[in-house]
Amino acid sequence: MGEVSDFRWVDSNFPNSYVDGSGRTGMSVEGASLKLRAEASHAHADYRIKNHQNVYDQIDAMLALKRSMQTRLDHLDSLYRFKQYPECAALGWLGILERWGVIRKRMLHRMKQLRNAVEHDGAEPPSLGECEDYAEVTWWFLRGTSPLLSPLDMIDYTGAAFGVVNYSYNPLKISVRIDLVPEMVSDSPVPGWSKIKISPRGERRGQFNRSSRDETQFQDFSTVEGVVADPGSAHQFLENAFRELL
Repeated sequence: MGEVSDFRWVDSNFPNSYVDGSGRTGMSVEGASLKLRAEASHAHADYRIKNHQNVYDQIDAMLALKRSMQTRLDHLDSLYRFKQYPECAALGWLGILERWGVIRKRMLHRMKQLRNAVEHDGAEPPSLGECEDYAEVTWWFLRGTSPLLSPLDMIDYTGAAFGVVNYSYNPLKISVRIDLVPEMVSDSPVPGWSKIKISPRGERRGQFNRSSRDETQFQDFSTVEGVVADPGSAHQFLENAFRELL
């Protein structure tokens, strides 16, 4: 017989399962300051647009909108450390957030390019109407990412998956202790599934306490206990976490 693998692959979509509870961390004083700074930059841009006098108002508004977006991205990076994910080099920070299902990046990316052209290449600023559009897009970006500023650190599942997933993001560590039906666990790679490095004696037969009413229903469950093996395997777990926040 071959050696028993230290890894399991699990269907981290957790089909036929339900969130029974979740928890999140609070925002630090520094985090609250960064949040206010991003919002203040947007308010400044909004003021310059609404009180438009000349082209310099448009230029200043574009610079402030980019500053607002970058401040929020820096805040998020301090919490989630984007560069630890292999796809970051190709996708960038906005692309990472889009992949996680948090934002749509097209207009934000275009605004960033226009701001760079205006500031560094002397290009004409967008029209007043376009500045208003970008202000709205940035407002939605701030609004949409605001829940991520208090990261979710725990999800409690029930149903076909029964147990707890704990999250730490910087550096990334996702730990699981969860009962799963046999069709949701494999000892070899399955496309789209997450790789778990199991702890010593980290896979056992139905270890969680359940009510007597559930005992027969769950007698074939296995408890998988360990940590997500790499950032590439964390994608679905991250989507699960952000879905609870958003």
